[in-house]
Amino acid sequence: MKIAQIANNWSEFNPKTAIGIAAVVRDVSTGLVKQGHDVTVFAPEHSEFPGMKLRCLGKSLKQLGIHLFHADSPAAQTAYAKGIIGELEGFDLIHSHIEHVLLPFLKDLRTPVVSTIHGAGFLPREQDIFRKYPQAVFVALSGHAKLALPYIHFSAVVYNGIQLDTADYYPQPQPPAYLAWMGRFSENKGVLDAIEASTKAGEVIVLVGFEERGQEAYFQKVKDLVDGAMVRLLDIMIREKKYAFLGNAKAFLFPIHWEEPFGLVMVEAMATGTPVIAYNRGSVAEIVRDGVTGFIVNPDLPNFPDSPDLLIKKRGLEGLVEAIKRIGEIDRAACRKHVEQNFTVEKMVDGYEQVYQKVLSGTEGKYEK
Repeated sequence: MKIAQIANNWSEFNPKTAIGIAAVVRDVSTGLVKQGHDVTVFAPEHSEFPGMKLRCLGKSLKQLGIHLFHADSPAAQTAYAKGIIGELEGFDLIHSHIEHVLLPFLKDLRTPVVSTIHGAGFLPREQDIFRKYPQAVFVALSGHAKLALPYIHFSAVVYNGIQLDTADYYPQPQPPAYLAWMGRFSENKGVLDAIEASTKAGEVIVLVGFEERGQEAYFQKVKDLVDGAMVRLLDIMIREKKYAFLGNAKAFLFPIHWEEPFGLVMVEAMATGTPVIAYNRGSVAEIVRDGVTGFIVNPDLPNFPDSPDLLIKKRGLEGLVEAIKRIGEIDRAACRKHVEQNFTVEKMVDGYEQVYQKVLSGTEGKYEK
């Protein structure tokens, strides 16, 4: 099958920037190639990925000096999609990772389109676009992610997967020495909760991530708590060092303040044998097995429903502290096994191939143009 994969234009697509959504594009594409498919990745100018067939069109937001939430971002993303449309002839199927941005151009395409919804919390104008294409083919990253867009039809839930046939993800031999947090330094990622909980538990926490535009004041609060001893801050890491960092941790803290649609870093941590301690929001309960691969803690929020089956009964920060103190109960080998059974690239690719076959057989995607 000849397949076009459309990466977003947030930045150039290369091994260094292949994190988050770009990492999924990379792994889906390489996995499909292993299955014998002919895959071309559409990406912004100056993208370069060894061994991958690329077609580079249009400038990235980074090249334009526009951050994702800037007022000019929607126009730049639309221009990127429009530039790609004319290059999509001759493919059997198009797999879009730019969500609502491609939908207005469906009428210009004769090739079936599958769109993965990677995000959550869409703006009203973005939701209006989704509503106009209720029969387009959408894929959700988790069962919980479907709830963010209840007015559209999802063909399937396909969990993100990671490539386990390298040494990167293998558990580290040395005893774990600290708690880990990694991600964007933004309020919805809950890093301040992670710092406070680790401090109350008397544990060292090491933070790895990058500052998000618009979150400068929040990041300053984080930096004010960094003392170089109990709270340490490291720069973003290259692939190999990142997994060693995760694998050497006692636990990975994920006290999110939003409805996370998937949370790939939880899978990455568990793949190295490191258990996850996370708030019970978004997809967490689908990714982490409470008491087996970590602990799930209810956030301390008004009217948040009780979860009587959770092992940690305390909420919020107190629950995080209890989970940290009990982390020795978790079998690190079980964390790795859980990923091997549920979150591999092979399983992800198989899920997408099933969606592709439904589309090509005509059982999905009969939207009006």
